[in-house]
Formats: sequence, C-alpha cells, structure tokens
Amino acid sequence: MADNENEVPESFEDLISGIETQMNAERLHKQGAYAVTAARIAGTVLTEAVASGVPHELAKDMAADTWNSIMGFHQLLIDRNEDEEAVG
Repeated sequence: MADNENEVPESFEDLISGIETQMNAERLHKQGAYAVTAARIAGTVLTEAVASGVPHELAKDMAADTWNSIMGFHQLLIDRNEDEEAVG
C-alpha cells in the first residue's frame, strides 16, 4: 500500500504538469496572434499616415506609438541633448 501512495502524487504531478504545459502553449499562441494583429494595425497606421502626406519620420513615430499602446509597452524617451550630455 505504501507504493500506491507514492504513485498517486506522481500521477497528480504529471497531470498538473501536462495541464501547465498545455496552458503555457495556448497562452504563447494567443500572445503571438495578438502581436501579429498589433503589427498589422501599426503597419496600417504607418501606411495611411504616409499616404495622407504625413512626413515619414512622424508616421514611423505614430506607428511606434500605436504598437507600444496596443502591446502595453512604455517607451522611454530621452531628449537628444540630455543623451549627448551624458555621453560627452
């Protein structure tokens, strides 16, 4: 009977491990699909902005802001003067 008691926790651990692996794979798949959708939206922002006459650099910034907003990233903006002072 002692052997059976040892097997039950292993079976439970195997079950939990399998569920965890499956959930992680599904989460990764969803995150990938979300990133692809965000990329398409950001690309559309860039394309439409340039087509509407927005300067390319500004359009790139707009697309990056869109990407960061959708993906939940917060971009650290450093003033060029501050950056140059820190380096030189």
